[in-house]
Amino acid sequence: MDWVSNLLLACALKKEAQALSEEIETDYPVLVTGLGTDRTLRTLEKTFDKQKPSLLLFTGMAGQLSPEIELGEFVFPAIWRFESGTEFKVTESLIDPLSERGWKIEGAGVTVRRPVVRGVQRRRIHRETGAVICDMESAAAMMIADTYGIPCLAPKIVSDTAESGMLAFYRYFGRNVEALGKRLQELISCLEEISTPD
Repeated sequence: MDWVSNLLLACALKKEAQALSEEIETDYPVLVTGLGTDRTLRTLEKTFDKQKPSLLLFTGMAGQLSPEIELGEFVFPAIWRFESGTEFKVTESLIDPLSERGWKIEGAGVTVRRPVVRGVQRRRIHRETGAVICDMESAAAMMIADTYGIPCLAPKIVSDTAESGMLAFYRYFGRNVEALGKRLQELISCLEEISTPD
């Protein structure tokens, strides 16, 4: 499978996209979907109607839910779900070759409608959903990619925790996006290695 012939990188915020474009040495396009589920669905649907990518790599920042997850940690969920319980899994045929090369694709993320600010909210959502991180877009990105038959990966970096509060997103943005860019560069190189022309 050729995963990278038309790979599309996407994230919710322009700030993330601009920073990642500077961090990652690649010619792959970086799409800004906009914040939240609805904008993400509209933007990706419009994009996919024009041209279907070979792989959607949806990335960016996420909030900590599990107390075991740390600020600045790279997290690569195998599943993204909505709070309703509807879930979408990483493309099965990608898990084994990436795992064999040392990528830990495991656990779940949850997509929420509003920012989860307070520690008590984070712990409740973690208990109820089993998710270790949250964002406002990834399950929607996985859902629309699945609808179009497009493989999708959605790794994230933890931008804020219950202890740090939401201000950490801005305070540590440069450090976090640099770390995310490095991991994404490694992931893209790995995808290029395991890709075979159709």
